Amino acid sequence: MTEETQQAPPAPAPERWELWTLVALSLAILMVLTYAIAFMRLGTPSIYAYALGIRAFGFMTVPLMFLGLLRTVFRPPAIRRSRTIAFVALTFTGILGHKPMFSAPVSTEDWTSTHTYRLPFEGEWTTIAGGDDMDRNYHATMPTLRYAYDFTVVKDGATFRLDGARADDYFVFGQPVVAPVDGKVVRVEDGIADATPGTTDAAFFGNHIVVEVGPAEYLYLAHLKKDSIEVKVGENIKAGQLLAEVGNSGYSIAPHLHVHLQNTTEFPNGESLPLRFSNYAANGKPVALGMPLGSIDTSKPSGERVAQMPIQ
Repeated sequence: MTEETQQAPPAPAPERWELWTLVALSLAILMVLTYAIAFMRLGTPSIYAYALGIRAFGFMTVPLMFLGLLRTVFRPPAIRRSRTIAFVALTFTGILGHKPMFSAPVSTEDWTSTHTYRLPFEGEWTTIAGGDDMDRNYHATMPTLRYAYDFTVVKDGATFRLDGARADDYFVFGQPVVAPVDGKVVRVEDGIADATPGTTDAAFFGNHIVVEVGPAEYLYLAHLKKDSIEVKVGENIKAGQLLAEVGNSGYSIAPHLHVHLQNTTEFPNGESLPLRFSNYAANGKPVALGMPLGSIDTSKPSGERVAQMPIQ
């Protein structure tokens, strides 16, 4: 046996991690850290982590995944341990970034108001969105709208007459909106045209009213009818007082009333506050204090039917 044949074969060169694979791993690590910051419920840092950071990292996985596929096809060998790890990391990051897995964590979840809130309307209405979980309240994935409500009027299982092509086809359109609580009006936006159902306006809340109820306690009533607002900035209002009419202004695909509490006057920089109503009937049963529950099936208004009873 010759000396040449006795020599051991050279050791394989260590696998070289490509730049895109290192970026993929970094994104996965950043996503985990961002979720951790969100669930620490630190207020503003957690708001931005959940509302912006998670979505930004999720969006970045799309071009990086495309780049990785190109590199895999045109830079053989296609199957490498580093590439497999990178694709798993990108898939993990993309899922967490594009599909909300949890209700938005907020530092205000244990907050309780010292004020009494009534429903912001008379008669029986249906809760489209409401409650503290994603199944019944699509707002729950947004920190500033975590405990927001949408209400409408339903008759014989429908929300509109005819074909619903016009805003005034909807039973809720033009219905009175009353003050849920005593407070001071600090913002009024009026004059925005009501959109045709199925379309939206760039102004998120459309015509709306913001009421200061107490320190760091601000009530929003939104998507109001153009030129229907009866109050002015600086005016003190009382619970049950007529404020406006329901419209279809702003980011609203169909007429409804949007209501939520938050801890600042600035949207979307604040955190949502749990809003509980007093002495109302839900599906005919009295509730002393609670959160009306929205629809599980978003294709139809199947949430709780609620009506105000006398405040005791």
